Amino acid sequence: MLIARYLGRNLLYVTGFVVLVLTAVIWLTQSMKILELVANSDAPLSLFFRLVFLSLPQFLEIILPISLVIAVLFSYNKMIMDNELIVMRACGVDHMALARPALLIAAAVTLVLLGLSTYAAPRSTGSMLLLRQEVKAQYSAFLLREGVFNTFGDDLTVYLRARGATGDLFGLMIHDMREKDKPPVTITAKRGRVVMEEGVPTIVVFDGMRQQFDDQTGALTRLYFAQYTIEIKGLESESVTRWRQIGERTLTELFHPDMTDPRDRAKSTAFVAEINNRLLSPFNAIGFTLISLAGILLGPFNRRGQNRRVALAALLVVLCEALNLALVSLMKKNLAFVGVFYAATLLPIVLGLWLLHLPGEQMLMAVLRKWHGRGFPLKAGAA
Repeated sequence: MLIARYLGRNLLYVTGFVVLVLTAVIWLTQSMKILELVANSDAPLSLFFRLVFLSLPQFLEIILPISLVIAVLFSYNKMIMDNELIVMRACGVDHMALARPALLIAAAVTLVLLGLSTYAAPRSTGSMLLLRQEVKAQYSAFLLREGVFNTFGDDLTVYLRARGATGDLFGLMIHDMREKDKPPVTITAKRGRVVMEEGVPTIVVFDGMRQQFDDQTGALTRLYFAQYTIEIKGLESESVTRWRQIGERTLTELFHPDMTDPRDRAKSTAFVAEINNRLLSPFNAIGFTLISLAGILLGPFNRRGQNRRVALAALLVVLCEALNLALVSLMKKNLAFVGVFYAATLLPIVLGLWLLHLPGEQMLMAVLRKWHGRGFPLKAGAA
């Protein structure tokens, strides 16, 4: 019990530290894009923190298994170099007793990952996409640069002389050719402001003139106004009408797609593949942990460290992760790969548990002795 608590405490400390470091690094790289969006849009700083917070569950799905692998390899290798594991083995502590704290933490991480992949991460992804759309739409004044002609498609051009600190636009000229059956409209105004009306970004201009010239009749009409409104169509908020991506749907929503929507019907195979991925990928935390434990615990101990084994275990984890990603991509095209995906995910768990028991270790040692011919002690796990 004391040994398990000691190992578990070390693993938790290292795992937590690695999670914090990796989260900080990824947040730093990703937040630059979010900060640029928020800063350019004149949106409040609170939106930046909301976007950064909503991105966290997506990162944790990747960070947690990697952090656990790093913690296992680092902690157990350090205890070997400090002769701690050698003493524990000499006292009769078997491999499963040494591996049990790491496996318990891996099981807890798997439960967290299941919660993230089935609900929290899709919800946060959907909320983040909606919030980004809100920033682009509600604070779309950032699209209007000062001193240049800003074009929206081929039919709408907006020029402004300056933008005030409160978001007011000064010295506006708008050329609108969107109504093909009518002559183009040119609007000049002293000032204006971008507002939202039913999800549509709109420029409200004040104290100006609307001009329309008819090429066929040669007539020029002028309208002086105190206030005039121009919708910027094409920048409407997509939060209501856009198709929700697979990554922003919870597990329940993946089980019940809208089959009346042709886009949902076309993605039915991808929905099934994503369901299997969401349910099974969290168990990689256990599989990767067992790969690390087998690599660091099996075979003879080297007091100078297990650098080659650490490198081999890390390489195997990377290869397994790459294989899983490839199989997920293949599953979305052909569900025949679902069985291969299950085998690739569960085989490291089954094989790792078997190797950490005496029969599995004995067979592994027999294979290694036969392969190398000599150089391995007769007793498995001897120092």
